[in-house]
Amino acid sequence: MKKILIIEDDKKIAAALEIRLRGAGYDVATVSDCLTGLSSAVETRPDLIISDIWLPDAVGLLIAERLKTVGCGETPVIFITASKKHDLWKLAQEAGAAAFFEKPYDSDKLLNAISCALEQPPTIQSPIDSEPSLVDWPPATSANSNPRKHEKHINR
Repeated sequence: MKKILIIEDDKKIAAALEIRLRGAGYDVATVSDCLTGLSSAVETRPDLIISDIWLPDAVGLLIAERLKTVGCGETPVIFITASKKHDLWKLAQEAGAAAFFEKPYDSDKLLNAISCALEQPPTIQSPIDSEPSLVDWPPATSANSNPRKHEKHINR
C-alpha cells in the first residue's frame, strides 16, 4: 500500500483529503505544519506528499527543497493552495512539484495526479505555446477535449 503524507493546516481539508485517499486505498498520515511534515517524511518515508503552500510555520514550497537535504529528494510533492496569487504555480514548478492544484479542486483529478506521480513523472505541453507547463493534464487525446482549469501538473 502506497503511503501519502498530507501537510495541511486546515483541519477540515486535511480530514476530507485523508478520507478520500484512504477510500482510494492509500495509507495516509496527516500533519499540520512544515516542521512536523519534514520530520514525518524522514521517519516514515512516504511515497508521495501533498502539501498546502501557506502553512503556519513556513511556506510549503520549501518542503520540496528541504526534502532534498534530508535524503527524501525523490519523493513527489503535490501542492494545493487557496491562494489565487498569479504565477504561484511557477514557483511550485521551480520547487520541483509533481502537480499543483488551486482550492477548491476536483478530488478525482487530484487522485489522477497522485496516480501519475506515483507511477512516473508526467510530460506536459502547454496548449498556448507548446512549452512545458502546468496546464492541461492529462494531455488531450483529441481536438474536442475540454481543458482543465484548476489543476496543473509539472514536468520533472
